[in-house]
Amino acid sequence: MRILTPTAMKRLVIVTLLLAPMLCLAQTGKPQADLVIQKVLTQLEKIKQVNYQQTREMRYFADNYQNRTSADIYIDFTAGGPLGLRFQGDNGQSVVVYNGQTLLYLKKEDKTIDSSTARTAKSMQSNSYLFHSLAMVRTMLHVVLSNDSLHRTVSDTLINGKPYFQLRIEGDQMYFQLLGGLEHYSNPNLRRPYYLIIDKATYLPYQLVAKLIRGTDDRDYITVTYDRINTKPDVPSVASWDYATYTATYKPYVAPVKIPIVKPGTLLADFTLPNYTPTGIDSVSLNKYKGKIVLVDFWFKSCGPCMEAMPKYNELQNQFRKEGFELLTVNVEDPVEDIKFFYNKHQPVYKMLYNGGKLWSGLGFTACPSSVLVDQSGKVVEAIYGFNKEELSKKIAALIKKD
Repeated sequence: MRILTPTAMKRLVIVTLLLAPMLCLAQTGKPQADLVIQKVLTQLEKIKQVNYQQTREMRYFADNYQNRTSADIYIDFTAGGPLGLRFQGDNGQSVVVYNGQTLLYLKKEDKTIDSSTARTAKSMQSNSYLFHSLAMVRTMLHVVLSNDSLHRTVSDTLINGKPYFQLRIEGDQMYFQLLGGLEHYSNPNLRRPYYLIIDKATYLPYQLVAKLIRGTDDRDYITVTYDRINTKPDVPSVASWDYATYTATYKPYVAPVKIPIVKPGTLLADFTLPNYTPTGIDSVSLNKYKGKIVLVDFWFKSCGPCMEAMPKYNELQNQFRKEGFELLTVNVEDPVEDIKFFYNKHQPVYKMLYNGGKLWSGLGFTACPSSVLVDQSGKVVEAIYGFNKEELSKKIAALIKKD
């Protein structure tokens, strides 16, 4: 799974919220917060249909990642089905239509249409149009009111001279799922507070800020802004929800032929890729490591599990270096400037290769982190999805013992 002007104003709001102290006039605790939450929830539950512009800004400083997307959203809360809603979203390049049973994806540039069955809440869990949407906010507030363990306070604040409420919500090692309540996590060094900015005139959400605080680093955030909320919108035509409506102008999407994932026992073909070093760029070939155990591990920076794995790479390399093990990490899509960032951050004792997208896809992989473990004879021992240092250590140790 990219508008003083409106854009400048929006960025000013984000800076006001995240990078400078907010002008808070008062702060009160849970009882007062719950009163505001109930009023917001009452307003949201009055809505039958709504149209608005949703803009998401993501900034993860620790991972050198930033992204901005914007889309026009229409939600119909009167529909049945597993989610109790249907929606349409248009980001300029593509249109997504969910009619309660089927998800349609229309790509404007090449005029293709794809569809998939989506009859459960779980099947829509990662939908980027719904995540952090007003539908999710409505569910969040229900969960907050029913869960005493969630900490919440409310403050008065001014943004560009306009009065708002600021609701702060946080659970102990918990975060909000799309439409299914709370998810727990086990990292004690991570906190995930939420700030919901409420228009005092309408009691409707204006902005949701999801902070990610890693230890003492509180810079990372996701900010979602809800502009031009219209609770009496033009209703899309009945036909706009059906696949057949688009077949005259859109052709069915044909997925690329799936390449089988590389099989154990296959001799891994040689490859040469650029290798980043602080003194410049050189190149590394697989053949250089004949007679050694090699793990070729693929990653990219917007992959959360990849970022979790990277601090463990040095540990794995150092653990087995004397036994003839080499770790080659391969970035599949990011520019050399990003490779430099991560090199400086992690000071790798392994090779940090890049421009590896063709190699990665040619081995049959479709997600990261993924890796190929190669034995001393150059043959594939296993193709692996995910990164588990303990399990990899066992596999490498077994190969060393076998040799």
